This record gives sequence, structure tokens and C-alpha cells, in this order.
Amino acid sequence: MRTTTPRSSARSATSATGWITVSGPLDRESVEHYFFGVEARDHGSPSLSASASVTITVMDVNDNRPEFTQKEYFIRLNEDAAVGTSVLSVTAIDRDVNSAITYQITGGNTRNRFSISTQGGVGIITLSLPLDYKQERRYVLTVTASDRTLAHYSVSINEDRPVGSTVVVISATDDDVGENARITYYLEDNVPQFRIDPDSGAITLQAELDYEDQVTYTLAITAKDNGIPQKADTTYVEIMVNDVNDNAPQFVSTHYQGMISEDAPPFTSVLQISATDRDAHTNGRVQYTFQNGEDGDGDFTIEPTSGIIRTVRRLDRENVPVYELTAYAVDRGIPPQRTPVHIQVTIQDVNDNAPVFPAEEFEVLVKENSIVGSVVAQITAVDPDEGPNGWAAPWSPPLPELRRHHGPFFACGCVI
Repeated sequence: MRTTTPRSSARSATSATGWITVSGPLDRESVEHYFFGVEARDHGSPSLSASASVTITVMDVNDNRPEFTQKEYFIRLNEDAAVGTSVLSVTAIDRDVNSAITYQITGGNTRNRFSISTQGGVGIITLSLPLDYKQERRYVLTVTASDRTLAHYSVSINEDRPVGSTVVVISATDDDVGENARITYYLEDNVPQFRIDPDSGAITLQAELDYEDQVTYTLAITAKDNGIPQKADTTYVEIMVNDVNDNAPQFVSTHYQGMISEDAPPFTSVLQISATDRDAHTNGRVQYTFQNGEDGDGDFTIEPTSGIIRTVRRLDRENVPVYELTAYAVDRGIPPQRTPVHIQVTIQDVNDNAPVFPAEEFEVLVKENSIVGSVVAQITAVDPDEGPNGWAAPWSPPLPELRRHHGPFFACGCVI
């Protein structure tokens, strides 16, 4: 396992968005882990910052072919060697992770005198039929090492391929005739999604596929003749599942809530929404929009890429105290899929309104024998702000003797 600090060829960061992107080719076999730090810094005065550590692990892909530890092997064998004798072992290595190497004799095996089997990653060549010095004095065998992903057959199918459809037809040949040449095909492992017709070699789909659950399948197919002794050969079929846009975006939260002061300047950020999509590539790339939703009569806008919701203009809590918005996450598939989400934005009050009396003028009549300290009238002003910004005593009608006066006389909470 190799680790390193960041290299310019391995990654780059976009200062405006914070996205870390690959700027050059990666090779897990050379560097598996990258460690580096990132810093976020604002543009205030003084500038404030925060830092974080980032670890990037490079995942393996099957980009290396097996390589033999020797290019050539030489062996001498007596003509009377018994059938089943181990002749030679060959070894290949693969730099990729968890590669399963298998071996085949792909040339020079005249009259099928030899066979090869895979045991513990090693190819064991054995004598399968008696030798005859008069017929063949020298064999030059070609042995091929394959990993299970670099298969002999490779086919791509969409994940919405209907059950029962044919995926690929495997074909083997046998130079014999009659029953010795009649071939039967088998799946070495039970893979519920697929079956093979034993006579035709047609591989058909037996269950629905889901790209989001499994991207590739590797099937080991054995072709056996019906002779005595029975001969067999094995090949591998790699089935790659293609993504279709069968998943709608899903929001991280079922609903969102935000708060903002009514005196916030236009284009102030309120909150950020976020959605993911299980599909791949453009089918899983999400954008955000208010289109066909509710944007508070144009009082809010949403950034398509980041999902940040901002104000468009100054707000007025006394006009709209709470906004009920509806935004959408839309993928880029064809056709696109969209998912709505409810957003509630509460407007915080500021003291931007003066108290208002219920009337501009009041006349109060007082009996001349009123006791000193008795209440003459109660007049209350109203303030549309909330909380301490608008606290006022509830308004109540004055005493029965109170009536509207149009002269230059005013009173407020008067006592004598």
C-alpha cells in the first residue's frame, strides 16, 4: 500500500465551490492513498478561516493483465508416464486487488494429450492421455492466464432488460464426431439472475437487474463433450450492466426550515437543500429549481448546482411572516426525474414600525368632583412589530363620557 501527500497531477481544488477534482491520471498500484489539508477562508476583515484534513482512497479497477513469472518453461517427460502425472506448474501474478487467475491451454495441445487445472492460483499441467513417441516427439503448449474480469466473452446490457431475453450465446467447438462432439454447457456457479441452455449455450436473463445493486457479473461457463472420457473447457463471461434513469432524486431531509431577518439585504443565503440520486453519470447528476413550484411570489431564488436558497429582495414580516416554498431536485436523465420538497422560511422581526394611535384626537370629559388620582381615560397605541418591538397595552374604549373632540385637546393615560 502506497500513500502520499497531494500531487498536482492527482487532484485540484476549485476555490469558489470547494469541489476537489482529479487533474491527472491515477494509478492505485503506484499510490493508493492521498492525504492533504484544505482551508476555507472568508473575505471579511479580519479574514477568518477553518481547516480540515482530507483522505482520498483510490479504488482498484481491473487495469492490469496477469503476467507469468517465466516466459518459457521446459520439461522432459518419459513416453510411458502414467495418465494423471503432474507435468509442470506455471504461475502468473496480477497487480490488481482480489484477482482470481485461471489457466487454459490455448494452443499446441495436439490430440488433447494434456490438461490444465487451477489450484491456489497456480496452473497445474497434467497428462490426460498416453503419449506415443512415434506420433509426437515434442509439444509446444501455449498457456493463457486470465483473471475473472478480463473474460473471454464481454457483453453489455441495460438494467431494464426484460426477464427471459437472451443476453449472449456461448459457442464451443469439438473436432470429434457423434457423441464425442456433442457439447453440453453448464454454469459453474449458481447466479440467480442468469441461466444457460445446456444444448444451445444461450444465456438468458432469469431475474431483474439493478445497476445500483451490482454493476458486473462474471459467469464461469464449462463446455463438456459427451465422450468417454469426458473432455471439458471453461470460459468466463463478463456481463456489464448499463445504468438507466430508473431512480428519482432523494432529498437528504424530508422537509427544510430556515430563518432570516426581514432587513436582510437581497441575495442573502437562507438555507441549503441537498439531494442524491442512485443512478450513475448524467442520470444521477442533480440540479435544483423552483420551476413549477412555489418561490414565494419571486421573493426567493435557488442556485441550481449548490441548492442554496437566497432572497431576491428585502422582505417584510408584517406582510408575510412565514413562507411555504416548494423546490425540486431534477436529474439530467432522459426523460428527467424530479422530486419535490417542502421548505418553510420564517421571517424574523426587526423594529421597523412606529406605534400608531387608533385616532388622531381624543376629547375627555371629567366631572369636577372626580377624586384625585382616578382614571380619566386609557388610550393605547398599536405597533405591528412583534415581541418587545411591538409591545403595547391592549386598547379598550374610554369611559362613557369620552367622545371624539375636534379641538386642540389631547390626552394619554390622564389622571387628576
